[in-house]
Amino acid sequence: MTREPIDLDALPLRFNPPDGWRMPHVRWISLYQGFIPPENWQPFPGAPFIPATWPWWEENGTSWYRFFRDRAPMPSRALGNWFSLGALGLFGLVVSPFAADGWLALTGGLLALILLVLGLGGVVKTLRSQHQGPSEPLETIRDWASERRDAYFSQRYPAWKVGKSDRWTMEDFMNEQLAHWWGETGEASVN
Repeated sequence: MTREPIDLDALPLRFNPPDGWRMPHVRWISLYQGFIPPENWQPFPGAPFIPATWPWWEENGTSWYRFFRDRAPMPSRALGNWFSLGALGLFGLVVSPFAADGWLALTGGLLALILLVLGLGGVVKTLRSQHQGPSEPLETIRDWASERRDAYFSQRYPAWKVGKSDRWTMEDFMNEQLAHWWGETGEASVN
């Protein structure tokens, strides 16, 4: 993670702080997307207690849709192939009575019907197999934020620890960052 500016409008969720709460640093909002705090959570001393049903996050306009659009699986080539087979069957079913007579028309119609059924069955099967993503959008966002958060702390921890004794742990670093991000130590955050 670099020290580039964070564009809050590009994030899928917008943080909704309760009245009387400080607005956290943009880095916290970016790395904790979708975070649901435990009951009676207070990120800084004196923060008013909030009901468990507080809506901490809300969809961030078009960024919400862009986030999921960018993660959607690409349509399978098989879907187009099955659709083409079904369309060929439908075409053959419609044309066969006019293109041939007697048993030849019946055979062509039967073959076309088989192609139509196979094509539609393949389309349905392919569409069902493509629906593999998680059913809960907020869980997807939380997983994405967790990966980014882990990468951020792992990358920044070694530089922070330089010159400190061995007793300073990753947890100490994380707690210090959280205090900065919630305005506990003067100006927010060491990015």
